Amino acid sequence: MKSQTKLSVSALAATLLFAGATASMAASGPQYRSLRGLAMGNAFVAIVDDKEAIYYNPAGLNLINALGNAAARPGLANYPRNRINARVNMVGAALPLGDFKDFYGFFKDHKKSFSDDSTMRSDNTLFNDLAPFDRRPVEIGLLHGAEFAMHNFGAAYWADARIAPYADVGVLLPQAGIETIQLDAVVQVAGAHGFLNNRLAAGGGYRLANRQTVRNFQVAASEFATDGGQSVLNQVQDTINDKFSNLSDFTTYGHGIDLGALWQQTSWLRFGASMQNMGMYLNHEYVTPELTVGLAISPPLASTGRMFSRKVNLALDLEDILNDERNYRLLSKVNFGAEVQQDLWWLASLRLSGGYKGGYWAAGTGLDLLTAIHIEAASWAEEVGSYTGHIEDRYYALRVGVGL
Repeated sequence: MKSQTKLSVSALAATLLFAGATASMAASGPQYRSLRGLAMGNAFVAIVDDKEAIYYNPAGLNLINALGNAAARPGLANYPRNRINARVNMVGAALPLGDFKDFYGFFKDHKKSFSDDSTMRSDNTLFNDLAPFDRRPVEIGLLHGAEFAMHNFGAAYWADARIAPYADVGVLLPQAGIETIQLDAVVQVAGAHGFLNNRLAAGGGYRLANRQTVRNFQVAASEFATDGGQSVLNQVQDTINDKFSNLSDFTTYGHGIDLGALWQQTSWLRFGASMQNMGMYLNHEYVTPELTVGLAISPPLASTGRMFSRKVNLALDLEDILNDERNYRLLSKVNFGAEVQQDLWWLASLRLSGGYKGGYWAAGTGLDLLTAIHIEAASWAEEVGSYTGHIEDRYYALRVGVGL
């Protein structure tokens, strides 16, 4: 028994050493943008009590139909019960609304200048007003997917399409470009099992991923005036269609393994850890495994089951510990947040969340109507500067789904 334990520890240590050694030369892998998780600062690896466990920590599937189930887990009976999840997220969008507002103000002030080259050259304030936007990409995301999750099992597919246009002051005349067009298409399956009288849960998952990317597409701003920009849009559409046709080429797909664990210390304190995208080779690059650890606190006096059930969660995570893609900054990996969910029998459920992700505030809400219509909204930010708190890239997202 001792030799088996030593062997398991050695295997885990070897895995971590290999992951750490390859982190500096690897890219970030595909990650699902959960609006519930992001709304509370993405501190979620130890909460994972619903379908989101598929994406964050497969061990969390062991909690579905366990929390709030007095017969299965008497110590965790005083929580809202979640029996099963089956949902189609029909459409979602993640937009940088602040950047849109700034760009709209700039375009409104200089609209006439884009009619032809001579008018553009005669606009004395155009270049000064454009300078703050110079080569600053504005990422727009479209989200779609579906998932099914029950006790100890889950499966999902999802797609996250992103386009990041930018403006370039240019040497003589302004230009417009696209830094990246990226589509992540992923299929995932996962399972979990409880041990030690269900105090410990372990889970594993498999993901099949395809990433198509277009980089550095640029045109002169004056081209937009010739035919209302239709020729430019046609060029972009042709490029996208060419890339998306590769989705049928299975040699471009990557394969990864997810592992996760949960430890229920008390009825109100839970620890979690997960390693995602292990062994994935995608678009001719090795993917950095995403190692995250954290804890969740569910104050027993604030949570309750029954008809008007309520759930309160507090969480703290260290996210993506191995990744140093944008220089290693410890504070950028610290996430914490809280959420409150109030159910009104089967009629409606309202969730409010808030927190900090990598030094920037996050907030969001979720509304379930008749257990069939699901509306989620969230705002969070990513760091695009050289240090934590340097340059904020803020997103606002909305997702609508149907199902259980």
